[in-house]
Amino acid sequence: MMRKYVNTLAAVIILAVLWGAFTYYDRRKGPSVPVGTTVETKTVEKLLSLDSKHIQSFNVNLKDAAPVSCRLESGKWVIEEPQNLAADQATISSFLNSLTSVSVDEVVDPHPVNLKDFGLDPPSETLQVSTDAKPAQFALLLGDETPTGSDVYAQVGGNPRVFTLASYEKTSLAKTLFDLRDKRAVTLDADQIQKIEVHSKDKNYTLVKNPEGVWDLVLPPPVRAESYSVTSLVSQLRGLSMTSVVAENKKKPAPYGFGSPTMTVKLTAPAGSQELVLGKKDGEKYDAMNSALEPIFTLNSDFLTQFQKDPADLRDKDLFSFSSFDATHLDVETPKGHWTFEKQKDKWKETAPAKRDLTSDKVTSLLDQVHDLRADSFPKEHAMDLAAFGLAKPAYRFEVQWSDKKEIVEAAKAGDHVYARRSTDAVPSEVSKTALDPIEKLLSGL
Repeated sequence: MMRKYVNTLAAVIILAVLWGAFTYYDRRKGPSVPVGTTVETKTVEKLLSLDSKHIQSFNVNLKDAAPVSCRLESGKWVIEEPQNLAADQATISSFLNSLTSVSVDEVVDPHPVNLKDFGLDPPSETLQVSTDAKPAQFALLLGDETPTGSDVYAQVGGNPRVFTLASYEKTSLAKTLFDLRDKRAVTLDADQIQKIEVHSKDKNYTLVKNPEGVWDLVLPPPVRAESYSVTSLVSQLRGLSMTSVVAENKKKPAPYGFGSPTMTVKLTAPAGSQELVLGKKDGEKYDAMNSALEPIFTLNSDFLTQFQKDPADLRDKDLFSFSSFDATHLDVETPKGHWTFEKQKDKWKETAPAKRDLTSDKVTSLLDQVHDLRADSFPKEHAMDLAAFGLAKPAYRFEVQWSDKKEIVEAAKAGDHVYARRSTDAVPSEVSKTALDPIEKLLSGL
């Protein structure tokens, strides 16, 4: 009896496995299609089936905004109405690409009785386009959102049917004058700027790009500026954009606080100069104007934060710029002696005061400590009097060579302070009180 039960159970399990395998195969295989049967797929219907480069002009008419007309002139887009303005080329390019790629989602009513039911009488937006191809003229009317909010009703001029488009398509096509205009607050090429002068109520500084292409901070005298800090400022200028336009011209500047500006930034490049003036605070932004532009506009407050800096924060605090891996010569002079190290065929040798081979790790550690000499602060008083800092006859001298370059840093102890400067700097910096200790320790251990 038991054996019969076991056999029956085994048979049920086998059938279940076979049924599962067949079902899995059937689902993977998908529904069978008889030979000769045509499978219909939904075709995508583009509204304006041509390349955006064929569009020569367009008008955007939003229900609650002034109509905007743009045309292509000598390969660039310009705004004609409501007034002549420079256009944002990237925004218009994106807008036209969206227009020429939009497609019908679903036809709702081929012959509507009442367009008001769809928000199309009058439409919330009308786009009119002229091209140098077919069709020569094209109009798109956008209405209300569908009850679900995922689509919007639309209609093409000259065709009665009402269809839907995805709501995001309306967002990409609903452009105002501010969206389409050139919103750059600085029109100079940021990479060509050679001088930046900043004046505010208590922060003033000038940055100048020297003949070697390196930024100097003019105190006076000129000192090296920190590359990262200046690069950050130039990047701000490159992407600086108006957040709104509060007046189309500067005929009445008084209400905007330009009589007593919060900050003035003058930029100089081979193409000319521009002066950017920040006036009064306007909510979370600042009213501003550019000497080379017509409108009065607003800028985000972080522009003031970025440029209103203490000059000391812009100074390069690294005394050396070499890489320990690239260095080929190190010369060190301290009150305890004079050492010279040379890298020959990837091996380091001490050539003075004695001649001997050294392990690379010892010289690399010494180079790392020399490289790490860094300013903590910058003396403001007697900065030009090197003798006041012990640097008229410095007790410490570090010379590093690599490739065809050479850097020299001199240092001295004066009371409880340690001062240092690059040989090319006219003014000193103060380093940590213990900055020289690791170097002297490594030298004594050689």
